[in-house]
Amino acid sequence: MTKTNTGRGRAALAAAALLLSGAALAQSTDADFAAAFGKVSAQAEQASAAQRQAQPSSIPELLAARAQPDFSFTPGHLCTASDPNFDGFRYPEQIAHCRRNVTEQMKATVAAHYGIARSDWGNYEFDHLIPLAIGGDSSIDNLWPQPHGNPDGSQGKDRLEDQLYHEMDAGSITQAAAVQQIYAWFNPAAAASGGALAAR
Repeated sequence: MTKTNTGRGRAALAAAALLLSGAALAQSTDADFAAAFGKVSAQAEQASAAQRQAQPSSIPELLAARAQPDFSFTPGHLCTASDPNFDGFRYPEQIAHCRRNVTEQMKATVAAHYGIARSDWGNYEFDHLIPLAIGGDSSIDNLWPQPHGNPDGSQGKDRLEDQLYHEMDAGSITQAAAVQQIYAWFNPAAAASGGALAAR
C-alpha cells in the first residue's frame, strides 16, 4: 500500500469507528464494521477521484496558476520614440509603438534567468510583460517566460491584452490605466509599480 493509500485507509478506519462509536461499537459485529468501513472507504475514494480530476494534469497547467515574473529582472518597459524598433505613434493618446523584435539570444538570456531548459520552451510564451499593443517594447526588461494555460496562464493574459488594446484604440482608457491593469492581473499589489512605470 502506498503512503497516500495508507493515509486514506487510516482516515477511513477512523471514520468507520466514528460511525460505530459508543454503544453501537460495543454491540457491533465484524460484519457491521466491515460494512461501515466499506461505505466510508468508497466515499473517500470518490472524493479523491473527484479531486484528481479537478486538478491540472500537465506540467504547463500546473505552472500556469497565475505565475508571476521576477519583477526585479522583468520590471516591464515602455516603448519610446528613440527605440530602434519604434514604428510610430498610435491611438488617440498618441503613444509610442514598437514592433516585435525578440531574438533567440534574448530568449536564451531570459530562459536562463528563469531556469527554463531549452527543451521546455514549448511550454511557455516569451511574453511581453507590457504588451506591444499597449506600448511595451522588446527589451529584456519586458520579456519573461509565461506558462501556457487558461485562464491563469498566457491565454488568460492574452484576453486581457486584447480587451485593453480595443479600449485604447477607442480612446476609452489611458496607457497608464492599461499598464496598471496588466500589473494588477498578476496581483493587486503589483499594480502600484505599473502606475509608476506608466507615468515616467
